[in-house]
Amino acid sequence: MKPIIAVTTGDPFGVGPEICLKAAQSPAVLEACRPLLIGDREHLLGVARGLPGGTGGDPASWPEVSRSSQEWGSKQGDGLAVAGWPSGPAFQDMRNRPETPSAPGATAAGGRSAVMYVKQAVALVRGGVASAVATAPLSKTAMRLAGHDYPGHTELLADLCGLERDQVAMMFVSRDLKVILLSVHQALREAIASLAQGAIERRLALARSEYRRWFGGDPRIAVCALNPHASEGGMFGTEEREILVPAVEAARASGANVSGPFPADTLFVRAARGEFDAVLALYHDQATIAVKARSFGGAVNMTLGLPFLRTSVDHGTAYEIAGRGTADPGSLAEAILLAARLAPGAGRTA
Repeated sequence: MKPIIAVTTGDPFGVGPEICLKAAQSPAVLEACRPLLIGDREHLLGVARGLPGGTGGDPASWPEVSRSSQEWGSKQGDGLAVAGWPSGPAFQDMRNRPETPSAPGATAAGGRSAVMYVKQAVALVRGGVASAVATAPLSKTAMRLAGHDYPGHTELLADLCGLERDQVAMMFVSRDLKVILLSVHQALREAIASLAQGAIERRLALARSEYRRWFGGDPRIAVCALNPHASEGGMFGTEEREILVPAVEAARASGANVSGPFPADTLFVRAARGEFDAVLALYHDQATIAVKARSFGGAVNMTLGLPFLRTSVDHGTAYEIAGRGTADPGSLAEAILLAARLAPGAGRTA
């Protein structure tokens, strides 16, 4: 049986519902897995009806899977058998009926719905019903308006799994780059101020173990420098000498194949050409500018350190274009495909 991938539809008022409807019908996705869309069924049907040219498909014909675990089949091989759902996409209706806002943007209703969908997806994968989770974008602002104080998906997922925030990490996976982030949603001055040898060593250890877990083999990891030209021997800063070099040396002493720090303006090119398997970036935009400049719309955000596989898109809610039919489902399709390839029982290629 093909693996079931629990796909959260994200903030209902962003592009999440649209890209989920489109990606769930992709021939490549349907060949690889059975996508289970988690959201409000009536809202999703309304989004589908509003998309031009039938691009939303006919989700009214998709089977609806009950939230009752008694209606699910038992495990069979590397997937799950569900009565009446042999293949294709399906819904799981959360019946939350989010109230449509008067203008595009972040709302408490959107934040409540998005968090509810994530919680249900986690319950499904931890209960053995789904093989992995793929998430459409949510809004940090909307989550906060709804009373959920998380900087993003990564921290929410860590909390749901009883993990500390430094026990998980974000990694972007694209055609020729894998980039792990040291810090994520922090002001740049805070990210720089928080640089510490121990934190870097822990992140490198996590990156090494998770790479081996999901992709196989011991990775060659390169560490980005913080300052221009890796500080040019201390001319442009001391963080390399005082923090980064000792962290790299400690990681190497533990047996890891780690090198650096290297100037960030050339390191990503070297990694993309195959010199390294993964790069550790020190802050959010150091990673995302490099990844998105090369592969925007095709990169996948993957969470390291969780007890299950979770992938996501490389973009946000894009409220301003929601419902117009122009949202590109490419990144979500890639996220679902990566989840299907790496899901328990599937091949370990990427």
